Amino acid sequence: MAFDLQEQEQIDELKAFWAQWGKWISTAVLAAALGYLGTKGWAYYQRSQAEKAVVVYDEVASAAQAGDLAKLKRSIAILQGDYGRTAYASRAALVVAKAAFEKQDLALAKSQLSWAVEHAKEPALQAVARLRLASVLLDEKRYDAAIAELNQEHVSAYDALFLDLKGDVYAAKGDSKAARDQYRSALAKLVGDSPNRQYIQTKLDALGG
Repeated sequence: MAFDLQEQEQIDELKAFWAQWGKWISTAVLAAALGYLGTKGWAYYQRSQAEKAVVVYDEVASAAQAGDLAKLKRSIAILQGDYGRTAYASRAALVVAKAAFEKQDLALAKSQLSWAVEHAKEPALQAVARLRLASVLLDEKRYDAAIAELNQEHVSAYDALFLDLKGDVYAAKGDSKAARDQYRSALAKLVGDSPNRQYIQTKLDALGG
């Protein structure tokens, strides 16, 4: 009887515990299960999106090689509209911008570079897009806009390139002193025997620096 009584007490304790905490335990288990399924579902969705995006990216690359701006516009619209969260969309924007620039469609080039600046998840890709956008603005002689773009935050690995281009903008603007300052700063950022060192030094020497 003592054993039966002890067993009954344990059952009663378990019932009391479940009555108090059962609802919360069930909720926690359900939340964990849903979280797991949600994570697996999201991973599947991302893979599916990437697989579809790469197909459209290939269309963009093919159209860029052919210089077909009409097809480029259609393909990039699909890529950015349906798969804008994938890395392929931002990379394709740079491809379109380059092709557009070569065709002298600066409006398209700028719009794609601006899109990449805003949406790129990779800091390096964002920095490249910003540099190219500033270069287009320089070609348009929109010097202040180019400087404003180059003053934006970017990954430090691109400091020398940003400073070098900023020097080009000031030189084109006719501000030789500011250009020399930027070129010197760019040289200071270069490590070792960087291939850009002599190129920047040549521009600095041409300004009497």
